[in-house]
Amino acid sequence: MTPEQLLDEFRTVFDRRRFSAGLLIAFIRFLRDLGAFGRGFASLDDFLQAFPLSAVSARGGQANALTVEVPDSRRARPRLVSIRPAYNEVETFFRVTNKRFDYPNCAPHATGQWRDYRHWLDALVTFSHDETAHLEDAVIRHVLDELGSHELDPARLRPLERPFTRLLEEFDLSKQGREPLGAAFQGAVYAYIRADAPHLHLEVSRAGAGSKRLGRIGDIDGWDGERLVLSVEVKHFALDETSVGQVEPFLVEVTRRNALALVAADVFSLEAAEHVAARGGRPVDLPMLLSLVDLWDPLKQRAALQAFIYYVHHIEKKKPLMERLERFLGSPGQQPGAPCPAGDA
Repeated sequence: MTPEQLLDEFRTVFDRRRFSAGLLIAFIRFLRDLGAFGRGFASLDDFLQAFPLSAVSARGGQANALTVEVPDSRRARPRLVSIRPAYNEVETFFRVTNKRFDYPNCAPHATGQWRDYRHWLDALVTFSHDETAHLEDAVIRHVLDELGSHELDPARLRPLERPFTRLLEEFDLSKQGREPLGAAFQGAVYAYIRADAPHLHLEVSRAGAGSKRLGRIGDIDGWDGERLVLSVEVKHFALDETSVGQVEPFLVEVTRRNALALVAADVFSLEAAEHVAARGGRPVDLPMLLSLVDLWDPLKQRAALQAFIYYVHHIEKKKPLMERLERFLGSPGQQPGAPCPAGDA
């Protein structure tokens, strides 16, 4: 059998036994490492006269893969060499390096079938170094051509949607024109709580409605049945040591109920933040809110944006804010749930 005839037979066999590619390459590398090429062997039996077949594996068990004894002057017993390491390398080359996942992951089975291909070994031991090198390259090219790559193409991936992060970064939460003072900021805090704690029943009214007059604890109350779990006092300004006293009654009432008290403000001075924390509250400013939201997956981000839209349209119900939000969201391609183009994600 010539190298061309062996290659033709391999191509036919490969259609039904794809592991045959790894087996043929493993044979070549196994024989090359043992210095078999150019030794004048006429057949596999001739080769096995120099390298006796072993029925025992290197680990001491039954040798299912082709394993031979290699004389070693440094040892009392011959060294055992198997085709299995060479086959493992080939399988890794196809499946991992070149992402041909249709190449079978079956090294124990494949190397155990070596006896079905004794005639390949009969031919290989008679070939030269150059002939086997060309044959190995041809087998590799055939596999790579026949099996499609599963390599990921990053250029085909659309950027992940981060619509609520984008809203917090780019939508001005301060009062614009005839919008209610603090409405957009309170809507952003409501949307954060709604997406982060969807199991809670939230009570919220428009900004400036007066939570005390409505019989509520904070601007946003989160309930689990009849139990208050958390409450948020929203202050759309910088909270410092002179203004932090405004949240004192809120902190007292929420902590009395053993609930979580959040104070949301544009920014806190160090003294104001320490004051809130010392009374059992949690200060949350816009940068902190943004850092928390930035850890969210796209679905949670989308839920928060939808909650903000709900707040603007069904809680505040102020046309100037609604129109500004609609302009920010832009064309239908930028509506929530649509893919963001590169640069907007």
